[in-house]
Amino acid sequence: MEIKIYGGDKIGGCITEISSKNTKIIFDYGNNLDDTKQIDINGLTEGKPEYKAVFISHYHIDHIGAVNNILDQIPIYVEKTTQKLYDVMCDFGSKPKIKATVFIFEKNIDCGDLIVTPYRVDHSAYNSSMFLIKDKNTNETALYTGDYRDNGYLGYKLIPTLQKIGKIDYLITEGTNIKNNSHILKKEECLVNEFAEICNKYNQVFVLMSASNIDRITTILKACNKTKHIFIQDIYMAHLTSLIEKEDKTNIPNPVTFGNVMVYKPKYFNDKPEEFKNKYLNCFNEKNKSSILYKPFVMNIRTSMLKDLETFKFKENILTNSCLIYSMWGRYKEKEEMKAFLEKVQSLGITPIEKDIHTSGHASEELIEKVKQITRPKKVYIIHTEINN
Repeated sequence: MEIKIYGGDKIGGCITEISSKNTKIIFDYGNNLDDTKQIDINGLTEGKPEYKAVFISHYHIDHIGAVNNILDQIPIYVEKTTQKLYDVMCDFGSKPKIKATVFIFEKNIDCGDLIVTPYRVDHSAYNSSMFLIKDKNTNETALYTGDYRDNGYLGYKLIPTLQKIGKIDYLITEGTNIKNNSHILKKEECLVNEFAEICNKYNQVFVLMSASNIDRITTILKACNKTKHIFIQDIYMAHLTSLIEKEDKTNIPNPVTFGNVMVYKPKYFNDKPEEFKNKYLNCFNEKNKSSILYKPFVMNIRTSMLKDLETFKFKENILTNSCLIYSMWGRYKEKEEMKAFLEKVQSLGITPIEKDIHTSGHASEELIEKVKQITRPKKVYIIHTEINN
């Protein structure tokens, strides 16, 4: 078994190639977070197809965002609910969808000389995967972790999963938080009281967050329940959460089965094509009432919703006692678009909360060491990191 890493010395955009005598497969093919073009690989994105398959660990753009560059003849494997979530993300982001072959956790996938078995892991993306790869000829095994952690709501399942996998020959693990001593890896559950404390002080709480961070969505509803705030999901988040409820019957906050989850339709809808509006605009009408804006609420926002905040400024009693909580990876604050957005929000009279309320979606150094101890690999590859391997 041979392992080749492309771009492993950076966070995001990493590509992992695993090959046997006769078979080559790829794990993750996403965008670079620095906005540079993803590399082309002969036999994968150009030339004659040489790869048996591409496996995507989760829907974050730095893991899936460049898959449309892959040659049409090469199958792309994605977890079944992840594929449907990504379809919605593509619609809202005006991006081409992918033709994917779906997989189910813990069901073997035969790829020539290699057998791939996906396992569910906890991450800030719903239904993220790690993959066990076995060479039929040599019986060698490799574990590609994707992005993972143990501090989310499903983090307790990681160690039993690793114990089930057992000893391996090669470990390919993300290392986002290695030597990142400034980042406090809190349990997601610990954020509930931090959000509730802010909600007790403000009537209108805007949270700058990922609309697909299902754990954070759960945390916010728990805080709302403590303080009697309504949870308002913009229509993009509402479609993601309701899709998960429909597909997996998972009890996450969504406007279909939760009475205190309401829906807001942002102004950017006005610029969308008619086909998009017909598909998404008339959903959740019973949960989209202007009166919800005059009650204590928590609402997720993104930089694309600046016009909405400007409109609220001129509506009586909407921004009278409001604040903004930043609840994402801190590095996004370095982007010019984000800097401009945060400055504009403050100018509207929305109080910025000085302390971010966030926890990492990635493994701590201590957790990586636990993974090594359980799997006992003879060689470790650390990727998705800025350290020198």
